[in-house]
Amino acid sequence: MPHLKRSQMPVLWPLSRKKKRFSYVVSSGAHKKKESLPLSIVARDIFKLCEIGKEARKIVNNKNFFVDGREIKDPKFPVGLMDVLTIRKGKTENEYYRVLPTKKGFDFKKLSDKEANTKYCKIVGKKLLKLGLQINLHDGRNLLLKKEEKDKYNTGDTIQLNLKTKKIEKNLPYKEKADVLIVKGRNRGIRGKLEEIIKPRGLQGERAKLRIDGEEKIFSKDFIFIAPKNF
Repeated sequence: MPHLKRSQMPVLWPLSRKKKRFSYVVSSGAHKKKESLPLSIVARDIFKLCEIGKEARKIVNNKNFFVDGREIKDPKFPVGLMDVLTIRKGKTENEYYRVLPTKKGFDFKKLSDKEANTKYCKIVGKKLLKLGLQINLHDGRNLLLKKEEKDKYNTGDTIQLNLKTKKIEKNLPYKEKADVLIVKGRNRGIRGKLEEIIKPRGLQGERAKLRIDGEEKIFSKDFIFIAPKNF
């Protein structure tokens, strides 16, 4: 199995850079390699299900993990922002978690059975095709909607997706007064309120003015994720 020098691994990984020389390489997938964790590290270092990499690979290969409802057997599979992780604890018992950002990495928030059916996805692009409106989501998904919905969904919005039916249950628009989660940079994991959308000027991309703990700060649009207060 290919490995990565720990000195070159992403800063968000919960591993010591000096304790050992190598770590896993992340498979190509829905999330960027610098913004995700290999499933084997999730098993070993986040949930402490084992102590060594060989055991972690075995646990993953034994069909104990699902991501967004899909069974995963690849130890290098990338787990990233807003993914819904299922850990099989027994024949009828499962545990569910949502992957959220923190300043130093990732938080795995425990979910109920009902909550685990929902995933929040940011719209990162949209395109009008002959067959309908295609929206591109942050986790690599593409959804084809009716052309009549072209004004309903916009880049920067967050959709609430039912993982069982693959249908959109709700749209959280990218607009002023929306609740926001910062997903990149040194403020990663902090929540705030969107006060103003600042249109592009010159070479600058679109930015957003947020209110965080009574202070106003400006972030790139790419750094924020529209999200409900409690999810």
